[in-house]
Amino acid sequence: MRDGSGEYQDTRRVSYGDSDDDSGKAVFVPVCCKCGRFVKADPTMKFTEETITDGPNATCSRCGRTEMLFEGFL
Repeated sequence: MRDGSGEYQDTRRVSYGDSDDDSGKAVFVPVCCKCGRFVKADPTMKFTEETITDGPNATCSRCGRTEMLFEGFL
């Protein structure tokens, strides 16, 4: 996983949820955790109580089903 040094500073983000929810929006960097390539994000995100559900949430052209880099709730 990448550190917070700004490696993806100017990269677009994918968000799920609404900013007026209790938790806010779940924000991801659409990059494969395995190989670092850009991925196609799933159209929806599964939530369990106040957090995101573990498991794949995107598709990488190289690795197949994978997880995006989670940035946090805004």
